Amino acid sequence: MAKKMTGIVAQFGTKGYGFITGDDGEKYFVHQKNVFNKSRLRSDTRVKFKVESSDKGLVAVDVKLEKVVEESEPLTDNDIKAMFGVLLAFQLIVAYFVFFG
Repeated sequence: MAKKMTGIVAQFGTKGYGFITGDDGEKYFVHQKNVFNKSRLRSDTRVKFKVESSDKGLVAVDVKLEKVVEESEPLTDNDIKAMFGVLLAFQLIVAYFVFFG
């Protein structure tokens, strides 16, 4: 069974292969054919992957870009009311210029 890992792309060349440094400090070989959804890897990109052993060492397979989710605060009721107020004012100004301008 393949072990799930996370790490950072250490290097990825134009020829379609490179290395990922896992969070455990190990280096894993990665080839473009093992990248999910044909995404192009770049150095210093966080990824999730599975590890398999081969004759030549550890290989990263099923490599996926790790989504960076910025935590933001949800809109409050007052924020929504303010946005509707601005929208209403804008519509009134446009209606004035269309019909009375």
